[in-house]
Amino acid sequence: MTHGLFIRHQALPGRRDELVTTWEQHMPAAVEANAGHEAYVYTEVVDDPDAVMVYQQYADTEQATSFLQDPAYLAYLAASEHLLAGPPVLTPVVPRWSKRVG
Repeated sequence: MTHGLFIRHQALPGRRDELVTTWEQHMPAAVEANAGHEAYVYTEVVDDPDAVMVYQQYADTEQATSFLQDPAYLAYLAASEHLLAGPPVLTPVVPRWSKRVG
């Protein structure tokens, strides 16, 4: 069954740009190389200048769980922890329908 995941990263006040730069250094290549990602959308939250949200979609829960242990994701978390107000907030979802993203 398809598995989706929303992840919210809350930066410390005024630190979102640094957080985005850190994500850009660690994550795009890992996401591109991950065949398990059916969709991946990285966004900046409009009404919160210190937040980013990611939507990830996988073929199944195991692939999602596996990617959260990917060395690139763990390196991103380690490199960004001083920029974050707290740990990422993960919200698992079951995708029901989507229109092409991008």
